[in-house]
Amino acid sequence: MPWPPAVSSRRVALVIYGLALLVYITLSGLLSLAGLDSRVTLMVAQFLGLLGLSLWLVQMMKIPVRQAFALRPAKAIHYYMAMGAAIPLQATGGAMQFAITNQLPENSPTRQMMEEIVQQFVATETNFDLLMLFLAAVITAAICEEFLFRGLLLNLLRHRGGWISAIIASAVLFALFHLNPIVLLPVGLVGAYLAVLVWRSNSLYPAILAHGLNNLIALFGLPLLFN
Repeated sequence: MPWPPAVSSRRVALVIYGLALLVYITLSGLLSLAGLDSRVTLMVAQFLGLLGLSLWLVQMMKIPVRQAFALRPAKAIHYYMAMGAAIPLQATGGAMQFAITNQLPENSPTRQMMEEIVQQFVATETNFDLLMLFLAAVITAAICEEFLFRGLLLNLLRHRGGWISAIIASAVLFALFHLNPIVLLPVGLVGAYLAVLVWRSNSLYPAILAHGLNNLIALFGLPLLFN
């Protein structure tokens, strides 16, 4: 079958989003209870709950994979846009997160919980820990999240209301997916820019690159903030 009719594509996108969130949370919880490292848990949950689910649903809807995820060549300018925006995006997002966090009391349960999660996730004692952190936060996150949010969901949303509303909606869903009220604004900003990259390039590849670079900068910046 072709893409869902425009009148129902937004509903399909929301159902897929809800299903992906449910699978992701369930897998993360089960793997954490099993005692797996948080980085391994993230990789497995994202590969199965985001990438695997997206690929399976596309097969079920009989949509060509390249079309569903915008897997097309992009021009060099769009890769330059991806690389050039990484530092400004992370700087802006980091400043927002810092400002929001500072508004919370130091003994705030939300602040303490989020800082504890970050500290645990970025803690590296060996080169293997550093490699796992890089694979989980940079490679896996960039690929799996882009396939779902700027690939399948963005394509479904734009069939209903055009690019502008699809960019806004996908950014909101992306921010909510992180389940962290402190990063809603900065993550939404990053999500919107990544969606704009897909719109302008007609390709998912620049967004994957930009997402990976953004996370790479955060990966080496966050330990400095919490040391």
